[in-house]
Amino acid sequence: MYVIVLKYHAPLSTIDALKDAHYANPDGVFAKGMVRYAGPLEPRTGGLIIADGEPAAIEAAIASDPFITQGAATADIFRFEPTWTPTGPAAAPVTTAR
Repeated sequence: MYVIVLKYHAPLSTIDALKDAHYANPDGVFAKGMVRYAGPLEPRTGGLIIADGEPAAIEAAIASDPFITQGAATADIFRFEPTWTPTGPAAAPVTTAR
């Protein structure tokens, strides 16, 4: 799982003008079914995407995003391994004791 943090570098009017293309991008994370959750940050300085996929596919999809290709935003991509869910631990802890 990956957390993608978008940071806006353009006025919100530019971001709003690119929003439909951002969601409709045929090579993007939305069209490829990678997104679990996504939305703007408050205050509107960027956005957050939680996505599943292979690292190279995530990177390529984000690189093709109109926010990125038009220079309106940059993206930081972080690998994320959930260890806690609303019902408790996501998985048994891994031990390395010998």
